Amino acid sequence: MNNAQRAAESALVNELRLTLARLELALAQISDGLVITDANGQLLWCNARFEEFLNKPRLLVLGQPLQLLLQSRLESPQVRVAGDHLFCLDIGQGGSVTTVMRREPLQVMQIDWQPVTSEQPPPFIFSLRDISDQISLEELRLRSQELVDQQLALAEQVVTCPVTGLPNRRGLSRAITEALQQLDGHQGWLALLFCDLNRFKEVNDSYGHRVGDQLLIELSRRMSQVLRHGDVLARLGGDEFVLLCTELAEPEQALRIAERLQDEVSQPWTPAGADGSLEILPQVSIGIALCQDSQHSADQLLHDADLAMYEAKALQERHIVVFDEAINAKLQRRVQLRETLQQTLRHRQLEMQFQPVVRLATADVVGYEALIRPRDCGGMPIPPLDFISVAEASGLISSLGQLVLHRSLSAARTLKLTDHGLALAVNISTQQLFKAGIAEELIAAAARFGVPTALLSIEITEDALIEQPQRTHAELAALRRAGFRVLLDDFGIGYSSLTWLADMPIDGLKIDHSFTATMVEDRRRRSLVAAILGLARDLQIDVIAEGIETCDQWRLLQDMGCELGQGYLFSHPLLASQIDQDPSALLPAAC
Repeated sequence: MNNAQRAAESALVNELRLTLARLELALAQISDGLVITDANGQLLWCNARFEEFLNKPRLLVLGQPLQLLLQSRLESPQVRVAGDHLFCLDIGQGGSVTTVMRREPLQVMQIDWQPVTSEQPPPFIFSLRDISDQISLEELRLRSQELVDQQLALAEQVVTCPVTGLPNRRGLSRAITEALQQLDGHQGWLALLFCDLNRFKEVNDSYGHRVGDQLLIELSRRMSQVLRHGDVLARLGGDEFVLLCTELAEPEQALRIAERLQDEVSQPWTPAGADGSLEILPQVSIGIALCQDSQHSADQLLHDADLAMYEAKALQERHIVVFDEAINAKLQRRVQLRETLQQTLRHRQLEMQFQPVVRLATADVVGYEALIRPRDCGGMPIPPLDFISVAEASGLISSLGQLVLHRSLSAARTLKLTDHGLALAVNISTQQLFKAGIAEELIAAAARFGVPTALLSIEITEDALIEQPQRTHAELAALRRAGFRVLLDDFGIGYSSLTWLADMPIDGLKIDHSFTATMVEDRRRRSLVAAILGLARDLQIDVIAEGIETCDQWRLLQDMGCELGQGYLFSHPLLASQIDQDPSALLPAAC
């Protein structure tokens, strides 16, 4: 070979080296790892990206099986790859596989390979691409979709009752608002029918909440059968359902729908799994609020329908009431009564009155019942039922009861009632009696005012015995051990269960004035009074007849053997200043 040939060959080799160097540099710049193996998978060459992936220099990995090099980078030998296969390369032919190399942080590789068919046996060219970002984005998209689905499900729950599947208060409010917006410019009426299941608490208490839920589901099914196109039935919670009716031609149409609701609901029902002897007869009270324009709000309509429903529950029959100004006036009066009671408590200005209790045979005064008669802003006395219900509903009853107790005991001490052996009776509300430690409070108050407990009586109603009998029994027993007497007030107008008389620590009962008022003319009432007196004698408990206003009532009660009574025939309630320090017999002049 002459010099010219050698020079040309040398130049060719240099150019080849430069080309290979440029190719090596170019292959090092791409993001994929590149590998060349022989037919058996032994590493012949790799680019710089693959070195970075292995974290090993090329000279240490050349000649090693690619399969083992890749498996050494797996986080776990059980890491799954695309499909359901474990990481395993069958390089007999070209192919592709996606594998998770690491979980935290996520690294996913896509491996593609092809044989070089121009050589025999054929070597293989591999490319390894990191697709972690693509997988992460896809996973993020999927998770975002899951979050959207969860939010939609949550939003559905927010406006839906989980027991019945009906719209709840929020869903109903939205429906009412939309219906009100559609009223403008349209003829017709919108009505809300507020339905409350009567005695639902008894179902839960007697048969359990599972049966109670079954009943709610059954009621929602029955009520749904009354729906017209466009009506919405919702459950607000507990035993309260509301039916939204739109496009009514006249108000009376709402009444007819309410009657159909009552008819549908009142069919006998037997819980699933119960024998045929268990049959429940559900009934609902319905209050109706009506409007013709969008000037009302959803909250106001619900409020009005709710008030009408409470009026309906007080009815003896039908139990359907349409909200009107009379109901609104009653509400305004309750607001005024609450403000009056708040003022009374704030300034501790309470007018106490005392009604004598007499021995009927002689009309001698044996004691007094302490009464309060708050006056409204017009100066008129507020009936007891009115101010007691307002005080209980507004949470003022405990403070009011404590003030009454202290004023009563103070008056008893000032008037020296105990010096004359005169007893004092104080009314205790049901909510007061449920207060923990009420017996200790009463005993401590009697000691502080120096009034002997033997001359003190508390009057309670049957509600206290029914709602929390165990607590009531414990508090009453503690009071009796301390010397107090316990009287059951308004006997005959409540449940009047004989169980209460037998089991509860009671010293006497008071026959309600509704019996006394009609006993002379009404033979049945007279028989009931006689039966009560006979029962009391057998149980050795006292009886006080209330509301005695005529001489005939007085004489008839004496003939029946009633020993004690009170009423306007003997005396109206008196101010403390009107009580005689040494009272004589209150013999009615007319008799």
